[in-house]
Amino acid sequence: MKKEIKITFQTLTPLWTGDAWGENNTIRPSGLMGSLRFWFEVICFFSGITDKNDYEKGKLKDNVDGKVLEQKILENGADFSSIDKTLAEMGITLPSKIFGCTGWKGWIRIKEIRPVEDDFFGKKLNLPYAVTISKNASFLVNEYKDKKELNDFINSEYSGKRKEKNKQFKKNYSVWYFAQPYFYGKFELIFELEEKILEPIFYPLLTFMEKYGFWGGKWNIGYGRLKVEKVEIKNNSYFEKINNWRNEEFGFSEFFKNENSKFDSKKFSDLIDNNDFLNKDSNLFDFLKYFLEIDSFYCKSERYFQGKVNNVPSKFKTIINLLNNSDYKNIIKELIKIKSQIRDCLRPDNSIQNKKEWNIFRHKLLGTTSGDSEGTKIIPWIYEENGQLKGGFISIAGNSNLE
Repeated sequence: MKKEIKITFQTLTPLWTGDAWGENNTIRPSGLMGSLRFWFEVICFFSGITDKNDYEKGKLKDNVDGKVLEQKILENGADFSSIDKTLAEMGITLPSKIFGCTGWKGWIRIKEIRPVEDDFFGKKLNLPYAVTISKNASFLVNEYKDKKELNDFINSEYSGKRKEKNKQFKKNYSVWYFAQPYFYGKFELIFELEEKILEPIFYPLLTFMEKYGFWGGKWNIGYGRLKVEKVEIKNNSYFEKINNWRNEEFGFSEFFKNENSKFDSKKFSDLIDNNDFLNKDSNLFDFLKYFLEIDSFYCKSERYFQGKVNNVPSKFKTIINLLNNSDYKNIIKELIKIKSQIRDCLRPDNSIQNKKEWNIFRHKLLGTTSGDSEGTKIIPWIYEENGQLKGGFISIAGNSNLE
């Protein structure tokens, strides 16, 4: 049976769901569904529900012959349990059962998105055009209100033709651009989904997304953190508020009743490590030791590459209470400063023979826009506690095991 669930979201950080041209003047359903699926896939991978054999080049190999599926449904039954069993027999993984794949539409879709307030796209937070982080001056952070101001700085600091100026600039500075316009405010999202997945999958996933996950894009600057203000379910023609929807346990066993204990239900605490000992002034190798679960790490001069990165833990690793501030801009500036230092720590010096391996791993872990783009797996993470914004990091470094 299909159910409609209406969720009222409030942005904690800007929401960006831009299209292929970089335009962001509406909240795109595909951007939200893609994020929801991504985090569920990571959860399933870290839970052992899926493994490397289910993936090819980082993507699930699932696909269904629609005509064969239709025939099997006619033979086996069209109720939820029968279809679930049929999909399992066809080798379809749980993420693809829920969100769909070629030949199968899945059990969840977004029916409607509606902003609650006026003036929701714009520049409410007065964010800069970009910030630069010096690699040579104790990672000093400067911000620029527009492209002209940034270009004026480059022209005043360096000589030669524009290409040479930019080359010198990138050698000395990291640049982080703030995508604008962004959505900031409240919006309502109506999901239409199969009732049988509400308790075991949807409510835990929604709880996880509120606590840890990101919606839309631009996670590298902390965009996409949403707070759930209200959840309602439609009964007859009216939406009724649900009070006890938060659930920190995925009911995977509901989908693997005839399998072994490997597929038992998973609590968040089984999947997530929280670290509140590291602070913004901690040694950089302590961050990497925690994220990669290694005994030692020597910034720039680490020589034992294989032993350090072959066993990245398949767990969510969070660093909490790293920063306390009610202002998004100040928190994110400090977080990307720390991340820039971590990136620099992973940059091998000239004494390292396998520099190429290190650089590939650095890009895989921290993201890159050059060549084949790679999303960051150590994400600046902003959350709310007792009405105050706090900053830390969440690592999905174990997801690099899929590549």
